[in-house]
Amino acid sequence: MHRLAQIVSVACVALLAAACGTEEPEAQLASTTQSAAPREKAPEDPTAKMARAVGDGKPGAAVELRYEFAHKPEVGVPTELEIAFVPRAGVDALDATITGMDGVTVAGNLKPHFDNVQAGQVYQHKVTLLPDQAGVYYITVAVTTQLSGASVGRTFTIPFVAGTSAAAQRKPEPTKDSEGQAVESMKAVETTEE
Repeated sequence: MHRLAQIVSVACVALLAAACGTEEPEAQLASTTQSAAPREKAPEDPTAKMARAVGDGKPGAAVELRYEFAHKPEVGVPTELEIAFVPRAGVDALDATITGMDGVTVAGNLKPHFDNVQAGQVYQHKVTLLPDQAGVYYITVAVTTQLSGASVGRTFTIPFVAGTSAAAQRKPEPTKDSEGQAVESMKAVETTEE
């Protein structure tokens, strides 16, 4: 067993010595420089930071829908919503119908249309939302693609929460008496005298 360990260690030393190579340092540097040639940078995805809309789960139009709000939706404050349609297949046309639920007003072109749609190309569209009150809302986007006279549709949902603005969340000024002093509301206490 001891003899076998010696043979294995001698073989390992021989392999390591052979692996070191005999190239000059300049030749080694040149070979690493050639292999580290600059690679062409992939184009940046304009939808990389956008959220994905929730599809209806049924097979339909071969399109992905992404979205991004300009700022957090607040009651009574118009908010711009950017929608990106990313088709997975080239089609003759892509149509969308954008609707909101009760409590939110959607403004702008609510029926965008794109012709000669190319696969992987990003088609962007913007609308403005105006929530009436705080709550959870969603926008529905029904997408239809046409190819050789046939139509295929798919429905997406864009959820969002509308909060109250900072001004509406401020504590109201206390009621003041005739001298301008704040009136402090106190809990009533009943006393009984015997």
